[in-house]
Amino acid sequence: MPGTSAARRALRAGSALSLVGLLTLATTLTASAAPDPVYPSEAQVDRARAAVVGTTGQISSLDAQYVAASAQLSQVQDRAAAAAEAFNGARVALEKRAAESAAAQKRAAAAQKIAEGASLEVRRYAASVYQQGGSFGELEAYLDSEGPQEMIDKATALEAVGDARARSLQRADATSIVASTMRRQATAAQAAQAKAARAAESARDAAQSRAEEAQSEAARIQQQQASLVTQLASLRETSVDLERQRQDGLAAAAVARAAAAEAAKQARLAEERARTAQDAAAKKAARDAAARAAAEAARQRAAAVAAEKAAEAAKNAAKPAPKPASKPQTPQPSTPKPAPRPPAPKPDPAPAPPPPSSGGVSAVLAYAQAQIGKPYQWGGSGPNSFDCSGLTMRAWQQAGVNLSHYTGAQWAETARVAISDLRPGDLVFYGSSGPNSHHMGLYVGDGQMIEAPYTGANVRYASIYRSDLLPYGGRP
Repeated sequence: MPGTSAARRALRAGSALSLVGLLTLATTLTASAAPDPVYPSEAQVDRARAAVVGTTGQISSLDAQYVAASAQLSQVQDRAAAAAEAFNGARVALEKRAAESAAAQKRAAAAQKIAEGASLEVRRYAASVYQQGGSFGELEAYLDSEGPQEMIDKATALEAVGDARARSLQRADATSIVASTMRRQATAAQAAQAKAARAAESARDAAQSRAEEAQSEAARIQQQQASLVTQLASLRETSVDLERQRQDGLAAAAVARAAAAEAAKQARLAEERARTAQDAAAKKAARDAAARAAAEAARQRAAAVAAEKAAEAAKNAAKPAPKPASKPQTPQPSTPKPAPRPPAPKPDPAPAPPPPSSGGVSAVLAYAQAQIGKPYQWGGSGPNSFDCSGLTMRAWQQAGVNLSHYTGAQWAETARVAISDLRPGDLVFYGSSGPNSHHMGLYVGDGQMIEAPYTGANVRYASIYRSDLLPYGGRP
């Protein structure tokens, strides 16, 4: 039918158009949903990797610079502290020379007074002889004598007077020599005092110069570290405060690691000392045992010899002896007594432990604790500021113990005690040796001390464990 055919063609045409539309829509949706992938070039990857590596390298470099600056600051502070203690040592030497000069002058004055007294006696004698007309006055005793006995008496008296005058002359000569010697010693002591004064003045100038250098260097290093912290904060995309806290934490961790290493070192030293002491004790015990064994062997030999003699005597006593009428019977020999047992050797006395701390340690610790927060000042001994040896000196004065204001002197004035045997109140020293130590602190227990550290810092608690800690402390 014509109408039916037209309807079919229209349906086919509509279906075809719909299919084309669907295909077009699908293509459009597919293109919008999954575009072709775009990959970065190899050059772009290399640049990104280089940027990351560069940033990491910059951060590592800045961290290393910060650590190096901190180490440099510590060295500067140590040099300033050493100069301050050198001044303290020169000042102690000056005080000693001044005391020696004063004592020498006092001795010289006393000797001069005695010499002047003896010289006055000689001058009086000379005046008396002159007034008597020389030696003729003495001869008058002989010329005016009325008889032999009176002449003998006067001659004896004059001889006694002559001896006394001779002794006066000798005494005058001797006291003059002594006075001259004392004057020379006083002059030498004054020269030594003047030399010590010059040395103290030079040491004071050096300490002041080192302190100013330390302050200037500290300001420069702190400014450098602040710049490093700012750069690190920028590279890490954090705040300056956070980066500063991070650096402080790293520094504290480094200090803790160094303290742990030093504590381990001291523990090893303590173990070595303990082994040495045990070996010495074992050797001593072996020597004592050998001595006792030798003494026992000697006793046994003496007992055996005595037993043999006793047996021989008993054998002889058992034989019948002839009984002559004209001779008395020979008495039988008595049995010899065994040799006495020698006394066992006394063991050597045990080595004396370190001397106990003097009384009043609680007062020492209380004084040091009360100074916490006060500033360090080289040469300072309170009440408002201290250096390291000034603090320990004042603290121990609270217990009636007088120490010199100098690390080297306090080392010499205290008894040695191993770090492992420290007690609260003991002193700890830092440096190449005790006499040349540049720093010290007051031990309070648990590996801690109270110290006056360096210019720009305050009296504080701190760990005793540092790389230059000496293996022995001091006990007043």
